[in-house]
Amino acid sequence: MKVLFVDDQASVLEGIAASVHFDQLGIEDVRYATGAKQALELLAQCPIDVVLSDIEMPGEDGISLIRTIKEQYPEVLTIMLTSHADFEYAQESIRLGCFDYLVQPAPPEEIERVLRNVLQYIYERKKRNQLYEVGKRMQTGEMELLDGVAMNLFSTKEEDVRASLELLTLLGYAVSEEKQARVLVLTFSQFRKSDALIASEKEIHSMMFGCLKQAEISYPILPLSTVNHEKQFVLLLFSATQNAPELSADKLRHFFDLLCQRMPKDLIRCYIGAEVPFRALREEYRRLCDIISGKLSDPEVVKLDYNPDHVTPDVSAYITGSGGQWRSLLASGQHRILMDEFDKCLDQIENFATNKEKALCDLHQRMTHMFFNYFYENNANVHELFQDAYTYNAYMDSYTDPDSLREAMTYMMKQVKELGKSKAPKSDIEKAKSFIMENIADPITVKDVADYVCLSAEYFTKSFKKETGLNIKEYITWTKVEAAKDMLEHTTIPVGMVALELGYTNFSHFSQVFKKYENVTPSEYRSRFAGDKADKPE
Repeated sequence: MKVLFVDDQASVLEGIAASVHFDQLGIEDVRYATGAKQALELLAQCPIDVVLSDIEMPGEDGISLIRTIKEQYPEVLTIMLTSHADFEYAQESIRLGCFDYLVQPAPPEEIERVLRNVLQYIYERKKRNQLYEVGKRMQTGEMELLDGVAMNLFSTKEEDVRASLELLTLLGYAVSEEKQARVLVLTFSQFRKSDALIASEKEIHSMMFGCLKQAEISYPILPLSTVNHEKQFVLLLFSATQNAPELSADKLRHFFDLLCQRMPKDLIRCYIGAEVPFRALREEYRRLCDIISGKLSDPEVVKLDYNPDHVTPDVSAYITGSGGQWRSLLASGQHRILMDEFDKCLDQIENFATNKEKALCDLHQRMTHMFFNYFYENNANVHELFQDAYTYNAYMDSYTDPDSLREAMTYMMKQVKELGKSKAPKSDIEKAKSFIMENIADPITVKDVADYVCLSAEYFTKSFKKETGLNIKEYITWTKVEAAKDMLEHTTIPVGMVALELGYTNFSHFSQVFKKYENVTPSEYRSRFAGDKADKPE
């Protein structure tokens, strides 16, 4: 891949060249330009895959350069670099069709992360293009073709193995006889019973690939999967680059756990083979098959089991552990997330609880304790919250089944919202703060806030800053960061979902804004908080 960095400051370019590990990313050709004119000259001389350009440059600026690139070189991916962590710049990058957006000075690891995403995108685009060129057979779907190709890698005939390697290379897979790969064999009991299918072959392939991505087993690790004559799924994992990253046992275990969550009613087993060269795949595959059939015993082979009849998560512990998290979500106004967590808890009970009645009762008690404490702290009379349409007794008896409990939760959340409306803020500043918190998932503007309190934007901005010390735009960002910190501390929601919950569609932008306030990325903040919590004495 050929990369071009454009910045009028030579010191910035020198810093990038010295700190970014291009060799580990597999990028061999990196070029630098100190202006738009030089960048266009380089683009005319040789094909460039991606351009990362500063915005503020003398002469033709970066936005104009990106427009020209889009017109003259539409296949070139562009990334906007700017020193302004401003939503308007993010919007402009989207309008221009930029691949991503980075705030300067971007740390080396952030640049490497974006380049890794570019490599993944280019790899997939190249593979799609090569698939099209192979012929009409490909148009019916890559998975069907790869199924047979992957199975031939385990053939006893050398010509079949060689043909599969050649076809995989044509399809864009960087394979060779010496490249290392790992074989996993998975068995699904219901899939082997043709009369009792929980999921089709195609659906299971799709679920496996989705779980790999969710477990962060992604580029440069590439997957191939097929089904053998025993109706066992064979999953092959290998690297697209020469320097293969370590594939830890924890990640493979996480992948298996996610897969079991997708198919909670099936008996699933996973046998993990050793990492071997492609030329030795058949021997490793046969070894795993012999272990599965009982012909061979090898304690070194990792075997993972999931049995829905025997493996039952501790639902009571799950419910108990949710208490503090839920109270925090309720207090901070993250009501939609709280409802999602409640639904997850009900799913745990319905799918895994050995004693559903007791589990529902425990959940009802946790709910009641949370809500009644909340209303008490906010000086609300609990009995006045109930009416003829939904009585106090109906709420207290709602533990009998999941639907009744969900109705009770929905009703209490409605009462929380009504309580918030009845306690209307007294001043315009307090009204604005409440409006910002209630609309925290949206891209709120200064005008939106000013319109809400029925004042001019110019006048209200001055009043707001005089009382709070922050202008409205700064306060909106600060509020989002504080809400993010609360979710990172008290929930297990993925960082990407936290960004979306707060209205950030560009994860890089969210990460950079968060780091500006906290001096660490969201992931680092969560890890640090978890570490501090673990260090506290019991």
